[in-house]
Amino acid sequence: MVSAPDEATRHALAQTIAAERLEGWQPTQEAIDALTGLAVGTETFGEYLGRHLPAPAPSPRRRVFARRRPYFLPGTSVLRNNFGVRDAAVLAQLEFVATAGRILQVHLRNQETDLDVRSLHQHVFGDVYAWAGEPRIVELRKGDSTFGSCARIPRTLDVLDAEISLAAREGAEIDDGTLAYRLARIYADYNQIHPFREGNGRTGTLLLHLLAGRAGRRLFLDGMTRSEWIGASRDSMPFRRDGRADPRPFVAVLRGRLRDRDHHREPAS
Repeated sequence: MVSAPDEATRHALAQTIAAERLEGWQPTQEAIDALTGLAVGTETFGEYLGRHLPAPAPSPRRRVFARRRPYFLPGTSVLRNNFGVRDAAVLAQLEFVATAGRILQVHLRNQETDLDVRSLHQHVFGDVYAWAGEPRIVELRKGDSTFGSCARIPRTLDVLDAEISLAAREGAEIDDGTLAYRLARIYADYNQIHPFREGNGRTGTLLLHLLAGRAGRRLFLDGMTRSEWIGASRDSMPFRRDGRADPRPFVAVLRGRLRDRDHHREPAS
């Protein structure tokens, strides 16, 4: 019997599930119950993840990633992973479950978390991929959108880190409209950089939640549809690869989704 979570834990659960749903997860009630058990402390992370591992399966382990090795298992379109899984559908579900647990952990300790996106990515995806937290070494595109050059990632992340630090320092002193713009600016730039081979969206939305928390607010993404979020990501991309992303599409979807941390009413979608 899973005990009922308090209001702060319910928010953490809702935002964790929302982030995964924006990436395509359709959790079963059993998966949600397991995540709730992790949230209220009736299960450890190892117990939570272990119940979802296929049998027989090796224990998750973090391997050293050789920079010149390809990301995919030879002869497949399946990413190399710490579970040794060779089936794309099985890996996708394991990734959703493992990262949901790690995202939830971050939500529950909001103020204690490092705002560096590399550290966030390593924490969220380190159970699944050996290269978690490491900038990608291949070029990426999605549809008509070409993300920033991998050669420029270290420099552009340094610039982004400065934006993040400034927002963390000033967030509590600015109004919701200005904060929504600052978050949109950061996410649009981050999305264009797309620093990791996989897991950029979940790392980015987690960063937004952490920055909102530093500013004394909560961000509610559970009313967001996947099509809205994908549309904003697409529309924010610059026409030229070396241009700057446009934050306005993210302003449109973030506006009205911020609330004071002590204000518990859900915002209208």
